[in-house]
Amino acid sequence: MTTTRSARVLSGLPRTLALVGALSAPAAAASDVLTPPAFHGTRESPAWLSLRLGNGPSGKAQSKAEPALEVGAPTWVRLNLSLTATWRRFCARPGVDSCGAYERLPEEDQLGDTSDFSSSYPYLGLALEAEVLPLARHPTSALRGLGVQLGAQRGFSSSDVTLTGDGGQTPVREVNATDTAFTAQAMYRFYFRFGTTRPQQGYVGARAGIQTRAFDVEQSTDTPLTGTHRVFPSVALDLSVPLFSSVRLDASGGLLLSPKPGHSPEADGGRRALEVRDYGTSVSSFGWSAELGVSGDIWGPFGYDVAWRLAHFKDRFSGAGTLTGWNDGGAAEETYSSLHVGLIATY
Repeated sequence: MTTTRSARVLSGLPRTLALVGALSAPAAAASDVLTPPAFHGTRESPAWLSLRLGNGPSGKAQSKAEPALEVGAPTWVRLNLSLTATWRRFCARPGVDSCGAYERLPEEDQLGDTSDFSSSYPYLGLALEAEVLPLARHPTSALRGLGVQLGAQRGFSSSDVTLTGDGGQTPVREVNATDTAFTAQAMYRFYFRFGTTRPQQGYVGARAGIQTRAFDVEQSTDTPLTGTHRVFPSVALDLSVPLFSSVRLDASGGLLLSPKPGHSPEADGGRRALEVRDYGTSVSSFGWSAELGVSGDIWGPFGYDVAWRLAHFKDRFSGAGTLTGWNDGGAAEETYSSLHVGLIATY
């Protein structure tokens, strides 16, 4: 009996151990879940994650590059040095309002001294223009387009001159002359974006200031012609529209207010006073200007500019002049046509 009872105890022990093991297994599993893992030091982020976050492999943030200026955006300084080729025409007719009106008169009524001046071929010169926009790099400022424009031009002419009077027509003479112009204007431009795939900037603007135009003819007894010297206020409207990445269309139109001849910064009342006295006792004048051209970028801060410019002056004289037939004034017209081909530098 004792042996049999001992066998039962031994047979119940494995069952007890199995039951204890079954109960302790879930607790151990739960303990493994709740126990924090051992600390093994910092882990580096994968390379693809570093690139996506904008960090390098070393963990340092890369500096952001400043955005590049859009094509056509305003700059602080813009210099334009151009070669110029200019044609000048001048005519003076007595007793009429324009040279064309005189030519339409019957031949027997075409009396008095007349003058014609034309360039036998274009005369060459240089032009330098500077634009300054102090607030150009402030895109949110309403004054970013406010600035000044300064310009100077000088050309040398060899022209054919013909004088016609009651005694007939003089032979054609070749006369040397110089053409000088200065400009000082304040300007304002409103910039706008143009295009969708690659936005560029164009502008509309206005200018106002002072201009001068002087045409000096060499003094000669065989050629008793005087030049013209004008100092006058002017206003203009400008438009610049980008066509392609390196081609822009530029257009301008202006009014030349009271550009009377016989005036210059160093007028002395001598020879230049003849610009009025030859044709009358007083003069009223009006003029206009126009420009059409293309410009664009070449490389870096350098660009190009090609433009055709016109300036037209019309003078109406009244009173008696010193020339024959100018008893009641008359008219004179002067036109400058010039081609500008220049190199642009910006900063």
